Amino acid sequence: MQMRGEQPGPWLLSVGKLVVTLLIFTAALLPGARADAGGEHSPGGDGPVLSQVRAHYLVGCGGCHGIAGVSASDVVPDLKEQAGYFLCSPKGREYMIHLPNVAFSPLSSADLADLMNYVAFGLGGHSVPAGARPYTAAEVARLREAPFRNYSLQSYRLDVVRDVIHACPQAATVIHAYDLALDKREIDNK
Repeated sequence: MQMRGEQPGPWLLSVGKLVVTLLIFTAALLPGARADAGGEHSPGGDGPVLSQVRAHYLVGCGGCHGIAGVSASDVVPDLKEQAGYFLCSPKGREYMIHLPNVAFSPLSSADLADLMNYVAFGLGGHSVPAGARPYTAAEVARLREAPFRNYSLQSYRLDVVRDVIHACPQAATVIHAYDLALDKREIDNK
């Protein structure tokens, strides 16, 4: 039970974000809404415009990572202005596809490539390194055949984050915050 003046727990924030995501997605599917590119209103003014890739993001990622890529970052990593850093190194690039919710997504490899390009280049914004290349359907198909299975996600992420920071030192100030919060929780729980 939450006491008056107490901040809601991270799980409550995640549930709230999921509800908002579902409401936005549902509104986009109402009669008159079109599935086009962008996030504007349709020219006829008959409802919101929701691209297929944004719909895939909202359904598959937005509940935890937030509608705009901003989450309860001590529980789930933010994507906004951060996801692009993972394209700094081959390990980081592969990591994004090896994650279980990505690798095991029911989307086709072509749709998943579009989604991951939206995450990396769209939500990642200024964090995308110069010369980074988009994911292709063939690359995604190859990488999702080998999702991580036999080791700790925390250890795997920490190894990848160290590699990414080595390749893009400017990433250290943002993408490592989640790992530090995770380490603190581990210490607090012992």
